[in-house]
Amino acid sequence: MKLRFIAAALALAAALPAHAVLVNNAAAIPSPIPAINFDAFDGLITTGPEPVGNGIMFTGDQGSELGAFIADLGNNGLWGAGNSFVAGGAIGELRFTLADGFFSSGGGALVNHVSVPGFPFSMVISAYGENNQIIETHTFSVSTGVNSLNQGLFAGIVRPQADIRAISFKGNSVVLDNLVFATPVPEPGTAALMLAGLAVAGFMAGRRRG
Repeated sequence: MKLRFIAAALALAAALPAHAVLVNNAAAIPSPIPAINFDAFDGLITTGPEPVGNGIMFTGDQGSELGAFIADLGNNGLWGAGNSFVAGGAIGELRFTLADGFFSSGGGALVNHVSVPGFPFSMVISAYGENNQIIETHTFSVSTGVNSLNQGLFAGIVRPQADIRAISFKGNSVVLDNLVFATPVPEPGTAALMLAGLAVAGFMAGRRRG
């Protein structure tokens, strides 16, 4: 009886969806699309929505800047010196959303934040699924040193299935660069419509040839 119970519990655990993983290495993002470095922007103050490349849309809180070129992070050093990046407001969110109908299995970016004596502050990375619902969220801190330049921590989320529609970073004056996503794939309904469209196109082409 006990063995049967254990076997049933193991089977149930195997059937449950796997939890996401917080990763700190860009190489952990599977089949990544080209990273976005925000060099195409020049100090654009915006809350979005603003396309940033690869079908990805940016939205942010008040004071967000695309193509920022200087940021004093206090105990975490400086960002800038010819390096363009995204900068958030005092306390805010930087969110990146895939094109409608597409989902990814992972994404992340090189990040840092303002740190002052006695108030190191933490960052939060969240993954959003369908209907803008949070499916994973993790809290972490970055410490790079007061004399560092353009240093940070890669923070990303990887999931066993492609169900991420957007990823956001929140914290105290967050800075972010080299955003990357795993290759987006269409949701099942979208894929079915695409296949149906291709089948109809092929059928019509065959009729024209006949």
